[in-house]
Amino acid sequence: MSVSASAQAAQHGAPAPLVVRVRISIDLASIRAGFARERPPVVDGDWDARAYFDERVSAYRDALCSPAIAATGVWLELFFDDRASAGDCVALAADQTAGDGCLAAVEQLIRDAARTVCAQTGAWRRHLGAGYFERHRAWRREAGSPIAH
Repeated sequence: MSVSASAQAAQHGAPAPLVVRVRISIDLASIRAGFARERPPVVDGDWDARAYFDERVSAYRDALCSPAIAATGVWLELFFDDRASAGDCVALAADQTAGDGCLAAVEQLIRDAARTVCAQTGAWRRHLGAGYFERHRAWRREAGSPIAH
C-alpha cells in the first residue's frame, strides 16, 4: 500500500512536504516530421521510437534527481507522455504553496535540470537501425559530398 507524502508527514508530526508534479511531454512528432529531410530519408521501421522515449525518460529522471533538488526537501511526482510536437515540454504544478520565493526557486531548479536534457536534440539518431546507416553510407558514396552542417 502506498502512503502519500502528506500522510507520512502527519504520522510523524511534521509539516507535509511540498509536492511538485512535473509533466514532461517528449517530442516524437517533429522528429518523425523531419524524416523526409534526412539524406537518405528515414523510412518507417528505421527508427525505434520506444527506445528513444525510454532513453529520454531515464535522462529526465536522472537530471531531476540532482543533489540541489533533493536538498530542497521537495517531493517530485513525475509524469511522462509523448504528446509534444515542437520540442520537449516541461510543465509544473504544486499541490500547496510554500513562500512564493521558495516555490519559485524550486521550480527554477527543476527547469534548469530539465533544460540540459531538452538541449540534447540529436539524441534520436542513436535509435536509427543499422539498415539506415547502410543506406546512408551508400548514399554518401554516390553523392560524393560531405555532410552539410
